[in-house]
Amino acid sequence: MIPQALAATGLKVTDVLDTIEAAYAGSTVGQTFQGTRTVDVVALLPDKVRNQPTQVQNLMITSPLGPVPLSQIAHVEVTTDRYTIQHDSGQRLVVVTFNVSGRPLQDVVNEAQQLINHSVALPAGVYAQFTGAAEAELRTRNELILYSSLALVVIVMILFISFHWRANSWLVLANLPFALIGSVFAIWVTRLGISLGTVVGLVTVFGISARNAILQLAHYEHLVEVEGSAWAPGLVMRGANERLVPILMTAAVTALGLAPLAFGMSRPGQEIEGPMAVTVLGGLLSSHCSI
Repeated sequence: MIPQALAATGLKVTDVLDTIEAAYAGSTVGQTFQGTRTVDVVALLPDKVRNQPTQVQNLMITSPLGPVPLSQIAHVEVTTDRYTIQHDSGQRLVVVTFNVSGRPLQDVVNEAQQLINHSVALPAGVYAQFTGAAEAELRTRNELILYSSLALVVIVMILFISFHWRANSWLVLANLPFALIGSVFAIWVTRLGISLGTVVGLVTVFGISARNAILQLAHYEHLVEVEGSAWAPGLVMRGANERLVPILMTAAVTALGLAPLAFGMSRPGQEIEGPMAVTVLGGLLSSHCSI
């Protein structure tokens, strides 16, 4: 804006800006009815004028002395610049967004961080920060690992309290790594990598395997202590046969429920459920083979 030209024509800066906004962004001048709908009536320049930046200088501004072209009261130039400047805690902020396809989100973020740290020299006072879904996923994963560790400690304590035979508690813990073999193999085959979905799946398999082992070993204790059976190979086979069908039926129902998520994990909206389902299905296979 040219202050002298504004004063000579009796215009204010807000008058000029309001006219430009009405001409290019539109101004509601009334309402009309279309059936039962209320529709705003907006006045603005035609598309052929609004899509030509060089025509901005010819826009007529109404002043107390009559219409004045914008070029008479302002310097109009076509340049390349930011259309808005954002701030965060008093500092300027520039947001760069991107989507990830075909690779785990955290792997892409780690690679981008390494490239920026080694290849980009940022000026003083400028720094790059990765936020959004990557930060939320990392924070959730760390919280999940922390809470899972606390839960594992509590589970171990409960096992030692519940089992009359202390060796059974160690058998349950020894069975858990075998249950995770199928999950790790499924993650490796599908190239999912470690993500929030796969971590949730591993925790789920952990719980399923522990539950199955507890049911099996508790049944052995019942056969020996309550029914008075002698601990022998025949008792082992009997207990396994009696618990085989319930455990397999539970696993089959779980697998049938997760199969649609596993086969459709590439569809939008299943970034967490898909990897989780694949991890659980792989774990179900190996956990039931190890029981």
